[in-house]
Amino acid sequence: MFAQIRTSSLFNIFTLLVCLNIIFILNTAAQDKNQSIKVNYTYESIDVPGVDFLALTASSDFGDYAGFTKSTDGRKEIAFTLINGVFTTYDFPGSQKTHFFALGNNGVAAGHYKDSNGLYHGVVLDENGELKQYDFPGAVQTFIFGISDETGALSGNIVDTDGVTHGFSGDMSITFPGAVKTYADFVNSAGVVVGSYIAADGTVHGFMRAPDGSFTTIDVPELPNLDFLFVNAINNDGVVIFRAKAVDDIQRSYILLPGGIPHELRFPGSVSTVVRNINQDGSIIGYYDSADGRRHGFFGRPTTKEMSDYFSNVFNITLTQGLNMLSLPLSSPKSMTAKSLAGIAGATVVIALDADSQRFIGWTPSAPDDGFPIEGGQGYIVNVPQTRNFAFVGSHWTNQKENTAAAPAIPKTQQAWAFVVSGHLKGKSAFDGYKVIVRNPRTNTIVTSTVQGNYFAAATADMARRSVVQVGDVIELRVIGPGGNVESQTQRFKVTPENLANAVLSVNLDSIGQPSRNQLLQNYPNPFNPETWIPYQLSQNSPVSVSIYDATGKLIRTLSLGYQSAGYYNSRERAAYWDGHNAIGEPVASGIYFYQLTTPSFQQTRRLVILK
Repeated sequence: MFAQIRTSSLFNIFTLLVCLNIIFILNTAAQDKNQSIKVNYTYESIDVPGVDFLALTASSDFGDYAGFTKSTDGRKEIAFTLINGVFTTYDFPGSQKTHFFALGNNGVAAGHYKDSNGLYHGVVLDENGELKQYDFPGAVQTFIFGISDETGALSGNIVDTDGVTHGFSGDMSITFPGAVKTYADFVNSAGVVVGSYIAADGTVHGFMRAPDGSFTTIDVPELPNLDFLFVNAINNDGVVIFRAKAVDDIQRSYILLPGGIPHELRFPGSVSTVVRNINQDGSIIGYYDSADGRRHGFFGRPTTKEMSDYFSNVFNITLTQGLNMLSLPLSSPKSMTAKSLAGIAGATVVIALDADSQRFIGWTPSAPDDGFPIEGGQGYIVNVPQTRNFAFVGSHWTNQKENTAAAPAIPKTQQAWAFVVSGHLKGKSAFDGYKVIVRNPRTNTIVTSTVQGNYFAAATADMARRSVVQVGDVIELRVIGPGGNVESQTQRFKVTPENLANAVLSVNLDSIGQPSRNQLLQNYPNPFNPETWIPYQLSQNSPVSVSIYDATGKLIRTLSLGYQSAGYYNSRERAAYWDGHNAIGEPVASGIYFYQLTTPSFQQTRRLVILK
């Protein structure tokens, strides 16, 4: 049975449909083709690593998103944008909560916030990244749910001074004739407003308002006995997205084609699904809840029934708290990376074994990129702070070699069989060619990580699941620059129970390349014959010289190094070099000598030995 649409005016139905850009199918074959394209989707989960609550409510045509999440302490709902992969949160000052429900192609987001008195006001994130309050003229409360890409006009709901709810679009208030309450959610580029209303008898209905002011009611007889029905969006083809809840049932989301019946939209394997928007290409966005109580965003791409069925397989995963071995049970429509795996699994780290170097590589949510690709038939180590129960969605692998596995072999919380030391370097504008050396003195294990941007992640694991780190271990870190030049003092960090729970020690290494004090270091090799290198460090720019003296205090040679920038001078390319000759080029005899570093504000002497 088709959804019933009735007009509240004499406005010609054909003209109305033209205004809505809705073309009713003139033959059954064409209608079947239209529905085949529009109601079948491949689904992709959209997650932000470290974020367990991501209510995706709006998208642009460029793959950017907005919605609301929870504050770090989990006590408050706040707005967010996900622009070019960058996750940013927003909280209107003094608010009880802040939500975004609209995102324009220009990056302008809009929604509403709840003030300290419990009243709602519109809020707009402008192109400069500033939150601004918006109140519809004369309204006591304002709720923004939409924004027009063409005009920038806002749409949503208002509550007037009499406590009556109306819709609005731009500067126009919208009230469905005879309705007790009217809610407006969205306006498309043709100027068609969609929303919902409550009739005098308490029944709920959807509506469309044409640009000429005429209304069309949307009823869905296939869904009787509804607690509510909210029409959320319409695209330029007249395809409608709405949410409804029947008595004693959960909230469900639907798509309604022009002249068609409603089709439920549900992210495969989800506990519940909310669809909030539909784009011009028919793609949909929203959020879903997994069995472990986390909320994920999602993107649905319209496709054929064959492709939808191909990628609609569901594999439920349970990961126990702590370290788990995991391989992908299904192939996702979109290639996965360490970042996307961490997001959907709620993992604090992802570790892989690099086949070429036979070394472990790690990724953490603070990484500047998406990390390594996740491939079928390969095993990965993930750490989750609590038990996770979620679903992978996709097609069956043709080359899968292993199933998912979980549960750490070491049940004690004081040790772990896989661990990542990660962080960021500060002190220079670029760290090309830099490496971080990580050492655990207790086990004498050394792991090296290449710096990417200013980020590093040094991973280690024992596939026999024997302990590689435990609470109380002191981890030593050194930064090595190009050519092997040491660029930092050895820094030490103690492993805490929290580090073990997350399987990661996150650190910031400050003042890289910037010593806190001047220092002359021991020459190498020592004893030597016939040449040696003299390392030193400068805390500030200075003219520098090194003088060589024999055991009687006689000056043998002076090495004038010139004006040097602050930094570490310890590699053979940067340290002072002495070839074992005196000032007139003669080789000196075996014995004990002294070398002295001199700057205008510093002087230090050490001993060296020549053996021939």
